[in-house]
Amino acid sequence: MGRDFATEALVVRTDHSDDEAWRSVVALLSRPEGELEVHTHIVDDRAFSGAGPDEVALSALAGDQGLEVVFLADAATMKGDHSLLAVSTRCEELDDEDDGDNAEELGREFRLLPSLVHLTHVNLAIGHSDFWGFAYEAAQAPDNTLRW
Repeated sequence: MGRDFATEALVVRTDHSDDEAWRSVVALLSRPEGELEVHTHIVDDRAFSGAGPDEVALSALAGDQGLEVVFLADAATMKGDHSLLAVSTRCEELDDEDDGDNAEELGREFRLLPSLVHLTHVNLAIGHSDFWGFAYEAAQAPDNTLRW
């Protein structure tokens, strides 16, 4: 049985320094969101230790060309609020030109709380939202972390 990319968020662990923190992250990712069942495909493989966002995104795309986003559990994830790094599998960046002098370049990644992983993944998978909308919202926070 293969994984269902439309309903399962892909989370790749790239930091193996704190197993207790990792168990907390997995528990947060497993919590139901209201009436929605959540499903996460977790890759906990030391082969990804220290892997960067581009390397993980390319590896994820090799498994499914339609995948929009991959979530990394990196060193920052193992601390504080356990925010994960959302990485677009697309190469382009976006200039937000609507703000004139305040225009900013939105990169291919932003941080988000574990409770938002599934919402973000599903909205991207069904085309309800685009990555840059989420990245813009995260960029509005002082720590560049999506927290709705």
